[in-house]
Amino acid sequence: MNTVPQGASFTLDGKSVGTSPKRIDVSPGKHILTFSLIGYAPGNYPFEIKPEDSSGGSITVELGGMMHDTVQMRDGSVLTGDVESLSATTMEIRIAGTVQRVDRNQISRIPLIQREAVQ
Repeated sequence: MNTVPQGASFTLDGKSVGTSPKRIDVSPGKHILTFSLIGYAPGNYPFEIKPEDSSGGSITVELGGMMHDTVQMRDGSVLTGDVESLSATTMEIRIAGTVQRVDRNQISRIPLIQREAVQ
């Protein structure tokens, strides 16, 4: 099991399996893999293994981007919105239409998404 990018947490049929890349054993039948990685849209991958299928297969899933920026806070929480400005001391992020000002020292990481320039 692998994802692009690697490091996504995933579940198999609703049970946590770990993070990619990881080798897992899957029994014959219909299954659903669910992936999540901060900064990327979560995804589902339904698949079926038939009894006559040979063992040793692999699955690689490319994760899609999110529509909003994701801000990881030092306390473990995550803010999802549109980062409007960032300075040495503060960040302004628009969440559900409301701009919030956050102390820069509370932020752990900000993986920004690519935006098209508005003319």
